[in-house]
Amino acid sequence: MITTIIEPYPEEDLKSIGKRCGALYICPKDAKGKRLGPMVAYAGKDALGKNLIGDIYFNFRRVEPHSMAVECFAEAILEKLTIENLLSTFDTICGIPEGGRTLGQALSRLSKKRFVYATKVPKAIEQGKKQEYSWDLSQFEFFTGERLLMIEDIINNLQNTDNTLAQVGSIGTQVVLLGAALNRSPFADKEYVPKSGPYAGEVLPIVCAIRDPYPEYEQGNPEVATDVAAGNVEFEVKKNWAKLMAAMDASSCRGAPDSD
Repeated sequence: MITTIIEPYPEEDLKSIGKRCGALYICPKDAKGKRLGPMVAYAGKDALGKNLIGDIYFNFRRVEPHSMAVECFAEAILEKLTIENLLSTFDTICGIPEGGRTLGQALSRLSKKRFVYATKVPKAIEQGKKQEYSWDLSQFEFFTGERLLMIEDIINNLQNTDNTLAQVGSIGTQVVLLGAALNRSPFADKEYVPKSGPYAGEVLPIVCAIRDPYPEYEQGNPEVATDVAAGNVEFEVKKNWAKLMAAMDASSCRGAPDSD
């Protein structure tokens, strides 16, 4: 068996590294905007409890096997923490699985900070729905007043972040920063102010390797109605990642416009 390790080129853009790792899906479209591949489901939900959906997915799991690539993302975050004078504001990095655990450990080595992580506990869900998780924080010792940088792989609508903040905040620590490989939130740029929960009203700075906002849609929105009605939405994104990559490849072979 032959395996290929992705080695970042000198000065290579992080998004380019992600693409070479096979981590980036952008729904292909024809010249008229018709989707030639599936939309993807996100963790956030609308008022009816249906998953939000969109045209892009950054699968950091595909970056994780390539330690030098992961380190490039960690270095980018460390550089921003340094420039913004935030390194002294936290004591410990808490990785949120799975991608945040790998990225957080790399960042802890570079920043010389203590590192802990949560473990996944699957929630019961209906068939055909996106899997959801709660977090087990019992594997490490946490200290009252300990200041945490909570790091995930992706920040989007921050609904998952709200749930995680509630769980982490219940053990006596203090989350003071949010971090991620990619922040694609359509509304939260450099900071987030939760509206409810233990951190309601607090300003939490966001430090990410890539900031690139993308829209997301409720399944009832007119922009996506045709695709939803046709079942053109992938809810098990990581499980069916090869299918999504094949859709991009097929579109490229047909000469569809570059979706990026």
